[in-house]
Amino acid sequence: MGCATNKGQDIKQFNIKLPDSHNLTTNQTEADLPNSQEQFLQIGMNRCGLGDFLPKVQEVYNELGELYKNIQGQYLLMPDQSIYFGSVVNGKREGVGKQHWPKEGNLLEGTWIDNQLNGRARMIYPNGDYFIGNFRNNIASGMGLFVTSKKQVQGFWLNNKLTGEGTEIRKNGTIYKGQFNEGKIQGQGQFEYANKCIYKGSVVKGKMHGKGELIFNDNTRYIGEFKANSIQGRGNYQASIQVAGWFHSKFDNKTLYIYFFRSETRILDESQHCTLIEKKLEQFFD
Repeated sequence: MGCATNKGQDIKQFNIKLPDSHNLTTNQTEADLPNSQEQFLQIGMNRCGLGDFLPKVQEVYNELGELYKNIQGQYLLMPDQSIYFGSVVNGKREGVGKQHWPKEGNLLEGTWIDNQLNGRARMIYPNGDYFIGNFRNNIASGMGLFVTSKKQVQGFWLNNKLTGEGTEIRKNGTIYKGQFNEGKIQGQGQFEYANKCIYKGSVVKGKMHGKGELIFNDNTRYIGEFKANSIQGRGNYQASIQVAGWFHSKFDNKTLYIYFFRSETRILDESQHCTLIEKKLEQFFD
């Protein structure tokens, strides 16, 4: 192995976009790695180490282990001050290697072909989140797994975003299986909520929205229309007896209140004659 700095080489360089790990309704990897033509800088010094990892990055790295064992090659100091170590051919990344951004904290392990990330790779973010999956020409493309402190998401990535069938498992116990679109829970799917209720049907932006079926923790059920995680619209409530009509709901103090109106009622008006159904839930649908 050896240390090297290069100049006068055109390369495609990653620009790292850090993920928003607090956004629970967006399931994008946020590992956008667009291409930009750059040149190596003449730093006037050689590099012989990747630098110190941030504590959370080091913790996750130790827990997961190396993605590729026994990497050999050269150190390269990149234009953005990130440091690459791995296989180098004619001044370009070619083969397995690691790249560390000391300032931002990101750590990337992967395989490069003609200076572009291709094949299986793993990015560990400064906050300890990480993405592992397949890349084609610097773009997440294929099966992948994105893990944060609050959830893990697995499925098929297309153009850096989860698209098609996937699974999201949240630390609070909620599990979603179904369709994603542009990195968001959207389409048809099923929620198994931490409050022991199950929803099957249309989802929009991660919420029950449209037509679906909600099975409560007492095995009664509502089949009908939903809006933004609330029962709202025409439907059918099934228990020891069945009632059909217009429904609304609201959640307060660990109780889901379901209002049943026999005639069309587009806006909840508690002053109108209605039947009230109460469901005790430890938490809301999240």
